Amino acid sequence: MEDKKIQTKVDEVMQSIDHVQRASPRPFLFTRLEARMLNDRNIWSRLSSFAGRPVIAFSCICLVLLLNAIVILFSGSAWNGTSQQVTELTTADEYSQVSYNIYDFENAKQ
Repeated sequence: MEDKKIQTKVDEVMQSIDHVQRASPRPFLFTRLEARMLNDRNIWSRLSSFAGRPVIAFSCICLVLLLNAIVILFSGSAWNGTSQQVTELTTADEYSQVSYNIYDFENAKQ
């Protein structure tokens, strides 16, 4: 009796998928999607497609490297004696500090 109920349930489930058909999109769906994507080109998409070109990207990288080289070359000539003296004084002050070590302790019993 129990096996017969299970078998009828299995048969019902198997028969329910007999008339299933493949889903299909509405007519002209892909044409409408393509038209929408072509009309949806805003300023950011146009700018990114322009900047993504290899020639533009390579020229921007070269420009940044050139500007860095110019800054490095001209910053060396701006180094004068007063800034060097300040650096020397700062270094001397750093070494004149008293530092205590944990092994140097006073005898507290005296």
